[in-house]
Formats: sequence, structure tokens, C-alpha cells
Amino acid sequence: MTHVKQIISTTVLGIVLLTAASCKQDPKKTETHAAESATATVQASPEFKDATVAETFTQYLQLKDALVQTDAAAAKKAAEGLASTTANDSIKSLATAIAAANDIAQQREQFSALTTTLKPVLVANLSAGEVYEQHCPMALNGGANWFAVEQQINNPYYGDKMLRCGLVQETLKL
Repeated sequence: MTHVKQIISTTVLGIVLLTAASCKQDPKKTETHAAESATATVQASPEFKDATVAETFTQYLQLKDALVQTDAAAAKKAAEGLASTTANDSIKSLATAIAAANDIAQQREQFSALTTTLKPVLVANLSAGEVYEQHCPMALNGGANWFAVEQQINNPYYGDKMLRCGLVQETLKL
């Protein structure tokens, strides 16, 4: 009987050790994978003829990212930055409306109008790189667009509810 217990104990110990060894991650492989992943997601930033337009677009992207995160406070802050940066009165007015909005749904509605207003400014000033105009057919009862510097869809109209809903509608480039 003791011999049987010893065999069972040895077998259980062996299984535990094999399981532990197979679950252990090699730190070098993990670091390499993380570095490769970071490299793969880095996109060349677009360049603009006008520094004010470049800063306006940077602020726009911060606003988009806040909406993707469904963070009304961060969206308000980004919209305030956008309003103070842009030289375009229509963009300034829409950014101010987003900053003044009481909830994320109102901010998202104004963001759609902001995107439409921003497009001709981007097209006229893009000097290098690419900007992706993305579209969600379900947003705002008829579809809505936004701009991104990566092709991966991160939907600012639905956030984590439907993060990947959308498609690249157009690539703005020279």
C-alpha cells in the first residue's frame, strides 16, 4: 500500500512539474514578441504644410481616442485643446460645442460634424503620409466618419460596445 502511495505521489508530482514547465514563458520570447508588436503598430505620422493644421489634427486624434475610450472628461479636455489650437472658425465652434456637451452621446454627435468640417482642411494641407477616413454605417442612425493614422478600426461612436465596427472608406494621401 505504501508503494502504491509513493507511485501516485511521484506521478502527481511529475504532472505538476510538467504543467508548471509548460506554462512558464520564456522572457526573451515575450520581450521579442512585444517589441515586434510595437514595431508593427507604429505608423508614419502624416505631415502637413501648415503647423497649425498639424497641431489641430493632433488634438483631433486625442479627441477621437477619448471618444473611443468613452471618456467624456478626456473628450472635453481634448476638445478644449482643439478649440484653442485651430485657426478655422467652424472647427473652433464645433470643438467648443463638444467641450460644452454634457454627455458622451452629445459629444459624439458633434464629433461627426467636426470630422466633416475637418476633411477639406486636411486634404488641402496634407504634404506627406496618409490619413485614413473610416466609416461606421451604424453610427448616428445613418453612418458617421472619423480620421485615423492607422488602418485598424477603433470606433469613436461606440467605444468598447462595438470597437471594431467600421471600415476604411478612403485613404487621404498625395
